[in-house]
Amino acid sequence: MKSMNLLITVLAACMMVACGGKEPAEDMLVTLVANPSELVFDSAGGTKDLTLTSGIQPTVSCSDNWVSISQGASSGNTYKYSVTVKENAGTDARTTSIRVIGDKQSLMIPVTQNIPQVKLSVDKTSLSFDRFGGEETLTVTSSSQPEVVVDAAWCGVSVGKIDSSHKTTVVVSAAANRTDQAGSGTVRISFGGESVSVKVSREAFAISKASTSAINPEIVFNAMAPGWNMGNQMDAVSNGVAGETIWGNDKCTQSTFDGLKAAGFKAVRICVTWAGHIGEAPAYRLDDKWLSRVEEIVGYAEKAGLVAIVNTHHDESYWLDIKPVYNNASAHEKVKDEIFCVWTQIANRFKDKGEWLVMESFNEIQDGGWGWSDAFVSNPNAQYKVLNEWNQVFVDAVRCTGGNNATRWLGIPGYAANPGFTIAGMVLPEDYTDANRLIVAVHDYDPYNYTLANPLVRQWGHTADADKRVSAADEENVVAVFDNLKAAYLDKGIPVYLGEMGCSRHSAEDFPYQKYYMEYFCKAAADYLLPMYLWDNGAVGVGSEKHGYINHGTGKFVDDDAKTLVDLMVKAVTEKDPAYTLKSVYDSAPKVQE
Repeated sequence: MKSMNLLITVLAACMMVACGGKEPAEDMLVTLVANPSELVFDSAGGTKDLTLTSGIQPTVSCSDNWVSISQGASSGNTYKYSVTVKENAGTDARTTSIRVIGDKQSLMIPVTQNIPQVKLSVDKTSLSFDRFGGEETLTVTSSSQPEVVVDAAWCGVSVGKIDSSHKTTVVVSAAANRTDQAGSGTVRISFGGESVSVKVSREAFAISKASTSAINPEIVFNAMAPGWNMGNQMDAVSNGVAGETIWGNDKCTQSTFDGLKAAGFKAVRICVTWAGHIGEAPAYRLDDKWLSRVEEIVGYAEKAGLVAIVNTHHDESYWLDIKPVYNNASAHEKVKDEIFCVWTQIANRFKDKGEWLVMESFNEIQDGGWGWSDAFVSNPNAQYKVLNEWNQVFVDAVRCTGGNNATRWLGIPGYAANPGFTIAGMVLPEDYTDANRLIVAVHDYDPYNYTLANPLVRQWGHTADADKRVSAADEENVVAVFDNLKAAYLDKGIPVYLGEMGCSRHSAEDFPYQKYYMEYFCKAAADYLLPMYLWDNGAVGVGSEKHGYINHGTGKFVDDDAKTLVDLMVKAVTEKDPAYTLKSVYDSAPKVQE
């Protein structure tokens, strides 16, 4: 038996040697092969043959429905198939794979279909912009998404997504031109090896001097005083985007402005922050919905018979902060471009409005330190110079739009809108009129510790408790500010308005001193022909930054004390009795408490 087993083992070994040492099963495995190994179709689609070599009937599939596969004849290890692809009318080439599973093997066959070949063309060969810039559209026809570039720094392009008809909309935006040089450039559109060009041009900046009559402090005072600020409304901003109600006030209505008129106000300062509604450089296009809402609110003022001021307000915190530009020439020029483009658009929207609409360049431009920063203290003239240039750009932008803007009253604020800094560093811009139409704008919350600080000093004036007031010279300090403004501007025929003033609401116990403050401040301002605009942020209650007087949604007083304070403000401006003087107001101060 042992000899028989040995014989079997020897015979098996001999058979392996004769076969080259390979297992018989491996010798019978047929390699899975596809011919062709890749399928490419043009956009029209069609059918192509596919031959597979396989040791068994292969499984053939494709997951995309634009590819279909049908089996043909087979012979031995050869299997025939037809691959059909639908037409590709789109703008992108498409790819997929056919999966083949054979005898212990698999492979993927790539399938590619190209796009229709469309000749590159554009519907316009040139675009012309006036000096105000604007937007124009081009329609590009191409096989797939085109590449678009422009070589003019004052021009920008926004390229849409190609549609099923192989059309792409390209928006070309041009910045307003603040130079006396006309501009030219080229928009180049390319796809594949093809390219086409569109010429772009822009008119030069130009202003014609306008003939008009001069304004003076009395004219401006009679038109504006007293005024009201619609604060924390259109100037409210969150995460860099301005929104009307995000700081808690209801949307304003026509009733708001009718209520202001009924309360005795002659004017309203519509504070507007444009942050989040300004497009990209170089054109800085304003969001039309936001601009239209501002226009609607301006219309409320017009219908109510109020003078209206429109400005750029909290934007200094987002795109007009002096700090990064006062020692950076290129950044400075970029900001001036933005100011010019933004104000050109605002002014163009309102150029047909009458003189009752006033435009004010900025709010409280400074470097964030309010005059206390090391940079400002060490060299205030550097920052004064920046703001003076910005104010000039503002005047240029408004005046160049023509219409009533050629002679419209313009408000020009100084550094931080602070009276002292304004007098020290502001140079009034060159106007383009033969008589003055510029008004100096300052803010006055004197004294800060009584009107705004947290916590508030409780009382004010010469009859106040010495331990509860800012100074024994409270009244003299108010008058001193007005004296300085008078010497610097009013005596020279240049009007000034107090664009913001007022006082956070005090407790009932200290309310008599707030009444006295309001009447004394406003009577003094009236005596100096300084229109005063009450700051109203809609915040009710008592304490720092509580400046609610008028309900911003209805135009009604928020409470009886608010009406009392506003009535005193109106009285200070309108009372004509010769016995009613600043001295008589002084003498009526609250009685000294025992």
